[in-house]
Amino acid sequence: MKRQTTFLSIGIVLLSMALITSSCKKKSSDPTPTYPTPSFIATYVPATITNPNDAVEFFANCTTTDVKMTKVEILDPIHSGTVTYNLNGLYHVKGEIFPLQDAGTAYFKQGGTYTFTFTGNRTADNAAFSAVTTLTVAK
Repeated sequence: MKRQTTFLSIGIVLLSMALITSSCKKKSSDPTPTYPTPSFIATYVPATITNPNDAVEFFANCTTTDVKMTKVEILDPIHSGTVTYNLNGLYHVKGEIFPLQDAGTAYFKQGGTYTFTFTGNRTADNAAFSAVTTLTVAK
């Protein structure tokens, strides 16, 4: 009888330990982390090349995540050409406003909708992205 009680006690202890340790394991069905898709807002300010307000300077910020920017392609409203501005892999934190032209330069102003195609990598997982946004500029 004493032997039976001992085996029963050991069995209960082992079963309890098995249940406790199995509940501590990470579930294999845990989802991998997901990161937000980069989303940008473009803005502009008037600038002067030859006459007041005949040019614009563009700025942008990523509203969803930190990014490492490669380039931005800017298509003008009349689709006469795309300008590529290299951002040289610069790191930009979420919400940071950054210029889309070199200091002291500007773009000739055309009224209408500009299209911006941003290319780079999301810093959270180094995943490449291409994101498009538009901006309407009044003449």
